[in-house]
Amino acid sequence: MENFRVKKKDFKRMRYLSAGGGIHLLTYFGDLAPTEDFLSNDISQIKPGVSAFLNYRYGPRMSIKAELLYGRLTGDDFTSANPEDPISRGRYIRNLSFRNDILDVSLMSQFYVFRNYLNYAERKSFNIYLNAGFSVFYHNPKGRVPDFKVSNERYANSGEWVALRPLGTEGQFSEYYDVKPYSKIQFSVPLGGGFNFKLTDRLDFDFEINYRFLLTDYIDDVSGSYVDLGALDSDLAKSMSDRSQEQYAVMTGKERDLTSTSTVTYVSKYDGNRYTVFPGYGQENADRGGKSKDTYLVTSFKLSYVLLKKKSNAY
Repeated sequence: MENFRVKKKDFKRMRYLSAGGGIHLLTYFGDLAPTEDFLSNDISQIKPGVSAFLNYRYGPRMSIKAELLYGRLTGDDFTSANPEDPISRGRYIRNLSFRNDILDVSLMSQFYVFRNYLNYAERKSFNIYLNAGFSVFYHNPKGRVPDFKVSNERYANSGEWVALRPLGTEGQFSEYYDVKPYSKIQFSVPLGGGFNFKLTDRLDFDFEINYRFLLTDYIDDVSGSYVDLGALDSDLAKSMSDRSQEQYAVMTGKERDLTSTSTVTYVSKYDGNRYTVFPGYGQENADRGGKSKDTYLVTSFKLSYVLLKKKSNAY
């Protein structure tokens, strides 16, 4: 018992701070994934990221980590949906896509499986840990401008990436719909864990996986229903809202097979113009997105360096 009390008393001297960085693979799961199933994704949509972090080891099993991460998320109906599959054919026809550069600040607590009462130089050569915390992130989903307007006039800036939020593709800025614009500042709950390897007295390598539970469904600018195209106030908003009739895929430029798809024409009750669309696309109240919130996975490879200058005695 006395030996334990000595350890408790002296442990403050054993605390240490590490700094490091990582490279990451970001995997998007959401409305533009192959299916609405949990963890459904196309491997071609996995994108890179980088980060810097500080990790404070304050207990035998505990540390707290602050991290700044930058990475990209992407999704594309054309590459993720199989046109021959009746279940995913609708996503193929929908033809939506996005890219979103994420800037994320997180604070996470780490729990280590193997207890360590030694000084930093004598820490475990291998450990396993679990992560939990919260994050605040900035995002701004973008889409590529198509070749032609709904009126068949050519866009002068076709192929450029433009922010989707200001367009209100699901009626966010229309006077005819009660849909609130989503914020570019959002929150998430990261959960996961990893493996820690001691390389030298001061250098560690971590392999880590964290799943980000988001509090938004608009990481891809897709969530609810289509609106009457006549309710949107710009040609670009109409084009970005319904991309189902485009001849070529947005991301790859490949020709799309739409030979078996018929069209319907309706007169907008908002602007009185006629719009020709595929049934279930570009029409008021037709489903544009799914019901579940978007999420993403961060797979990380990290190096960290112990900043403590002097070794403390073991206890």
